[in-house]
Amino acid sequence: MAPPIVQLALAYGAGLWVGLVFLIPAAVLLPLGAVVALVAWRFGWPGTLLAALAAGLMAGVVRAHGAAGACRAVWLPGRQVATLAVHDASGSRGITTGTVLHVRQRCGGRVRLRTGGQPLPAGSRVVAVGMYRSSGVLRIAHVRVLKAPRSWRFQLRDAIAHRVRQLYGERAGFVEALVLGRRDDIAPTLRKDFADAGLAHLLAISGLHVGIVAMWLLMIARHCGARHSAWLWSLTATWLYVGLLGFPAPATRAAGFVTIYGVARVRQRHPPPSAVLAVAVLVVLAIEPAAVTAVGAWLSVAAVCGTRLGTQLLPTRLRRRAIPRLAAASAGATVATAPITAYVFGTVAPAGLVANLVAVPLAAVVVPGVFGSLVTGGVLAGGTGLVLAVLERVAAFAADLPGGHLTGTPGLTFAAPWAALAGGIVWIVRRRPRWVVVRARLLAAGAAACWVLFALAVGAARDRGDELVIHFLDVGQGDAIAIRTPRGRWLLVDGGPRGPEGDAGRSVVVPFLRRSGARRLDAIVVSHGDADHLGGIPSVLRAYPPALVLEPAQPLGSRLYLEYLAGLDGAGIPWRAARVGDTLFVDSVSLTVMHPSTPWIAHQLEPNENSVVLRLSYRCLDAILAGDIGWPAESTLAATIGEADLLKVGHHGSAGSTTSRWLDAVRPKAAVVSVGRNSYGHPAEEVLQRLAARGVHVWRTDRGGTVTIRTDGRYLEVTQGQPETLLGKVRCQIRQLSRSSGSSWSRSGCTRKQPVSLPACSTISPSRRR
Repeated sequence: MAPPIVQLALAYGAGLWVGLVFLIPAAVLLPLGAVVALVAWRFGWPGTLLAALAAGLMAGVVRAHGAAGACRAVWLPGRQVATLAVHDASGSRGITTGTVLHVRQRCGGRVRLRTGGQPLPAGSRVVAVGMYRSSGVLRIAHVRVLKAPRSWRFQLRDAIAHRVRQLYGERAGFVEALVLGRRDDIAPTLRKDFADAGLAHLLAISGLHVGIVAMWLLMIARHCGARHSAWLWSLTATWLYVGLLGFPAPATRAAGFVTIYGVARVRQRHPPPSAVLAVAVLVVLAIEPAAVTAVGAWLSVAAVCGTRLGTQLLPTRLRRRAIPRLAAASAGATVATAPITAYVFGTVAPAGLVANLVAVPLAAVVVPGVFGSLVTGGVLAGGTGLVLAVLERVAAFAADLPGGHLTGTPGLTFAAPWAALAGGIVWIVRRRPRWVVVRARLLAAGAAACWVLFALAVGAARDRGDELVIHFLDVGQGDAIAIRTPRGRWLLVDGGPRGPEGDAGRSVVVPFLRRSGARRLDAIVVSHGDADHLGGIPSVLRAYPPALVLEPAQPLGSRLYLEYLAGLDGAGIPWRAARVGDTLFVDSVSLTVMHPSTPWIAHQLEPNENSVVLRLSYRCLDAILAGDIGWPAESTLAATIGEADLLKVGHHGSAGSTTSRWLDAVRPKAAVVSVGRNSYGHPAEEVLQRLAARGVHVWRTDRGGTVTIRTDGRYLEVTQGQPETLLGKVRCQIRQLSRSSGSSWSRSGCTRKQPVSLPACSTISPSRRR
């Protein structure tokens, strides 16, 4: 049976989670507290657990109502003026965070800041004017410093960061992540290598870093002769370090764990590790209630539990040996965190089992080496730099191991096998049964695993074997369309915008492809060279070099277009001009170029009118992806375009596109407008009226996020607004389970669904479609 403090922590955490997830009226808190107090007084320990549950519930409700007034929940994309307290000095990429102190909307909370090259000192108070993006970032255009930083914490953090940049040069971002928890300046390739190798935990301040610092401080104190007060010196310095970091939840939990353990050692007590962890978790939840819904917190606690279980399962004779103990801890942490990463991110990194055996000891050398080099500089910094280089090589090697990084679609289906694996291991070796029992359990677990894998394979074949999926990604004012064929191959049409508000390729398209389990792109089609379509493509090319790129081949002199061409040439990616009649076949899906033709390109019209127009065909489904064409190109194509079931509205629904003649020629049943906040009036009211007059179902990315079309070639289903956060997914799962199965529309706020019937193959001839 779990220790009482563990039961209390679980009860409090469960109540806190419920209070944060479900919007419970605050008016019920007072009567609820009175009832719970009475029950706790009458029913002993069960009543105490109920009281802990209710206390967590009340704390969660209070925190949830407070979060509803955060600026991130109140602000709309656009210009904002706010007084801010800056947390960290902006790094080389100009990214930091701040707390909103005063704003016209009377909201508060934290917000991410992009300074655009203007240095912001840590701890300063500023008035900032900028554009707030839907991604939650305030891009500052003008700033005025009201108050310079005075806190020792901010001044010391800035001094350490400045010294690190002097000593470590291009690796400064990596070093700052290891010792200060600042990850904004890490090179994207390095971040990807560490994630694929199962070493991402090294790039975020966690229990490992705090444990390393505490261990070295204890060793130094004992070496200096303070044998009786070594723990006191170590714990004091550890808490000062955590304070320097700003008391992040994982570091605070780890410091609490080390403190309780140290006090117990001094008093010669041996509390259960689970009880120590429970107390540390309660401390963190008391400081930051929202940590119970944070993915990082779940991963941190799961890793600690897995590490402890892994080492406990070792035979006694191996527990004192460093390598077996480290291997068991690494395996336990990997297995324990796999269900969470599979559910939230759609990734599992088995390579971490091996990589951590090398990387963790290296990190245990690097962290004190960095702190020592801040004082000594020179030689020690050079030696630490060599260890950092080895650590980078280990991550790159592990990331490239075959089968070392597994990806799938985030959700329960991908997470279930890993949860079964973790639970099965605990069941097999629980309480150290005899080998006969272990063997029987292994056979039973193996048989069950085979049946589960078979069922999942059959289900996947049934659900996806003939399903084409088209994702119109929410990239703001731009286009990005990701297409997954029935056999799981991927195509991309456009990459979204890149401009002052960011790079949609890096921030939206690439993360979406990774979450969706895409391993490679068979082709990229660039409709034309404007920044709202081409902007994100260079980032996509670096992450997913395609087998082929198609584009209009209209020479443009923009810096973006030249960068794109240089990227193609440098990576050796095949390229060709898209011309009328070109057809790309992938599985049973065809993409046919309907526009432009060579004579049309010779007219040298504006890039919008030279957009590549595609007809996507799959069984009885036809879709027209119209790029940014307006009425000149539409008028030319109207006679030959043919009917289609789905239309990607041209030029974001501008008044000069989607004419009546064009709609009468295409006759779509459904239409998607890829649009964001803009000053152009997109989509134009007259365009929406023309679509409505013809009974076309319209979906807009600015009104609900990414639009997803699923079809077996005969019927299609449209969904919109799938959440990406763990809390959002949990809310949707609960609300979807509680809704009526007979309703065709979900009113949960998670998805919008409407099946649209298409003609059967036998009732329509190709001549009418073409």
